[in-house]
Amino acid sequence: MKDIDYKAMGKRIQEKRKKKNITQERLSEIIDVSPSYISEIERGSSICSLAVLVNIAEILEMNLDNLINGINENNIDTSFSEILKEIPEKRHKLYIDVCKNVAKSFK
Repeated sequence: MKDIDYKAMGKRIQEKRKKKNITQERLSEIIDVSPSYISEIERGSSICSLAVLVNIAEILEMNLDNLINGINENNIDTSFSEILKEIPEKRHKLYIDVCKNVAKSFK
């Protein structure tokens, strides 16, 4: 059974929350928990329920697998899709071209 790195998961939550300009207080209001609980989750010092995790993922528009495990072989496609969602549609081709060029440089 795989262990969950709660500190890394908390950091991903915090980074995405800040990127979306949502405060801990606002996130806590939306999912009906205390701001201190959000802080504990983000520090990895509290293990939240699946229901809270699903609500956080929904509010932050994150794939649950990516939120819990980070980017890995199993969810890499979803990770790229999430990045693509954050880019204006007119820039999608540029993003794909950049990814292709980076991939070529690794060969």
